[in-house]
Amino acid sequence: MATMTTEMHPFYTSSTSHMSHAPAAVDKLLTKYSSSMTNTSNSLLNRRQNPFQRVIDRVRLEYYRYEVTFGLYVMTPSEKCVANTFVFVVISLLLWALLLYFPPLLYNKLARVIWLLTGHSGEGVTAALGVLDMNGNAFSPTSIAEAPLAS
Repeated sequence: MATMTTEMHPFYTSSTSHMSHAPAAVDKLLTKYSSSMTNTSNSLLNRRQNPFQRVIDRVRLEYYRYEVTFGLYVMTPSEKCVANTFVFVVISLLLWALLLYFPPLLYNKLARVIWLLTGHSGEGVTAALGVLDMNGNAFSPTSIAEAPLAS
């Protein structure tokens, strides 16, 4: 009786016996980028030594993340300009409002907390902190409630 033995050949062979079936251009790119991997540590070291270049790279990376996250990378340059202008205006208005209105609001709330805790007016604290309203008076819980609305 003759026995038949079947040989099993693995689909993947080791890299030592692997013959490249890729086009020459792909092999060239692979050798170019695999050989440049040893040089990346030197370029990373040089990049770490220049703080100005690190800041520029970080800004570019954040802008790239912004484009990819919000889909700006698929827009034309004019559409990107409109979208970036809109975002810039909104962020500018938010910062302006934060800087203009948040400190008086914060000191007003601080004066109200002091009034709640002590029962005394918080005008002395807000005046000591240098927070004055448009008329030169210190903010207090009562001055805000009694102030007429600007029209």
